[in-house]
Amino acid sequence: MRGKKETLLICAILWDKCEYYKNHYINPSQETWRKWLRNQGALDISRRTLNRYFKAAGNRMQINRIRRVKHHPIKGMMFLTTLYSISYLGLLLLYQTGRITWIELKDYLKNAAPFKLRVPKKEKRGIQPGDPDFYPNAHKLGDLLKSPY
Repeated sequence: MRGKKETLLICAILWDKCEYYKNHYINPSQETWRKWLRNQGALDISRRTLNRYFKAAGNRMQINRIRRVKHHPIKGMMFLTTLYSISYLGLLLLYQTGRITWIELKDYLKNAAPFKLRVPKKEKRGIQPGDPDFYPNAHKLGDLLKSPY
């Protein structure tokens, strides 16, 4: 099957960078990924080919990609950098090829947390009914429309 060498290279770089940054996920740009693949793997590819390799690794469930999209009221959709994490099958691939040891694999899985627990949620902005600057006689937002007279 095509793409196994590239998937192994992507998983190995992802493992190295996660270890370096001491995190279970990283969020580099596509240009940074291309630079890493060029320097560490001697693989000079285009963005389109890089996305194909990511899709193939994602379909084999060896890496996880979480695309981040922000909706801006004026500009529309804004695409932020994608979060990458290595999955259990990617860790097994690295273990089978001798890139990591069994102890490293066990430690990684023991310290891993679900992705939803890793990324803190953003705080909501604007006036909330419990804020001290909120109208003193209003207990909910619908009370603002009621006339005091």
